[in-house]
Amino acid sequence: MAALRLLVLDPGTDGGHCPAVFVDGTTGDLLFQGSHVTCEGVLAEVDGLSRIGPDEIVGRIPARMRGALLRALMEADDADAGTEGLR
Repeated sequence: MAALRLLVLDPGTDGGHCPAVFVDGTTGDLLFQGSHVTCEGVLAEVDGLSRIGPDEIVGRIPARMRGALLRALMEADDADAGTEGLR
């Protein structure tokens, strides 16, 4: 099981069904919780730029999370840089 850590939660959340980004402490992979994109036009556009695999979905994270996400990623990178010699 992955050791997930909450990286950033939607700052505009009401506490339920919150868009969020997590980091897997074992692999460093990012996991996104957000709205599942079902609009065929958007999916076709995404697929034209980067093929959507049969086991993949397209998720949406609100624009209001960009700043918080960037800050959280930079902080995570800084924290990881201090532990690279330990891996």
